[in-house]
Parts: sequence; C-alpha cells; structure tokens
Amino acid sequence: MAEDRRVNAVARTVWMAAAAVALAAARPAPGAAPPAPTPDAVSVTILGIHATNKPEPYIHPALQPIANELRRSKYNSFDLVASQPKTLSAGENMKFPMEGYELQVTVEKITADAVQLAITWSRQGRVLQQVRMALRKGKYFLTGGWELKDGALLAAIAAR
Repeated sequence: MAEDRRVNAVARTVWMAAAAVALAAARPAPGAAPPAPTPDAVSVTILGIHATNKPEPYIHPALQPIANELRRSKYNSFDLVASQPKTLSAGENMKFPMEGYELQVTVEKITADAVQLAITWSRQGRVLQQVRMALRKGKYFLTGGWELKDGALLAAIAAR
C-alpha cells in the first residue's frame, strides 16, 4: 500500500513536470480581468480544476486555452471549480482553499517578463508539496493531481 502511494506520488510528480514544460509554451491566461498591476506588482490568477472521467468529455470554456495540456492527463473532463485573480507585490501571498486542500502562492520576485513564485499545497495543516519556480508572465503553470473521490484536483496558475 505504501509502495503504491510512493509510485503514485512519483508518477504525479513526473506528470506535473511534463505539464509545466508544456505549459511554458501555452497561450496567455484566460478568465476574468483582474485589477491592473503596477510596475512593482503582478496580477496572479488561480483556476481550480476538478478533473474526472465522464461518458462525454468536457472542458470548461475558461480552460480552453490550456485544453491540449489538460487532455494529456488520464482524465477526459475538466470543470472549473473556482477562479481567483489577485494583484500581489513581492512578498505577498494568496491562499486558495478548494475541495479540502489549500493552495498558497507567494510572489517572491517580479521582473519585466517573469515572476518568481513559491507554491505550497497543504491539507488539514499538513504541507503536501512545495515548489519554487520562475513563471513567464502570461503563461500557465499546472499543478496538483491530488486524488478526489471521483477524479483529481488541479490548479492552473498564471501571472501578468
């Protein structure tokens, strides 16, 4: 049982890394227009995604720009469960609870074309994953893959 969990964790990590590489070339982030950022702030958008397998494949319209990357997973349907844009300066963070998990995104550094982020997934106060990365402005990073009763929980993060 513990061995299966380790194998699943490794597979999820490999899938997330592959998705991150694929998303680096993805189209700009869709969704509601967040407040305009200032030169020392950036608009961060998190899209909460519930991935499932349904008889008829479905991708929420707001997720169409990253549909090709989503289709690479083992799921065929992707519902938008939450969307949150927020303007953040370096050192600020936002917490995003979804489906019993919490995603925290902290802006560490802002440059002309990228944002350095610290991303932390937790559940019931226990840290599940921490990632530090540079994200090109206007591009998505897909993270998650946490198992739910009927699928998985993903999040797409973009900064502008």
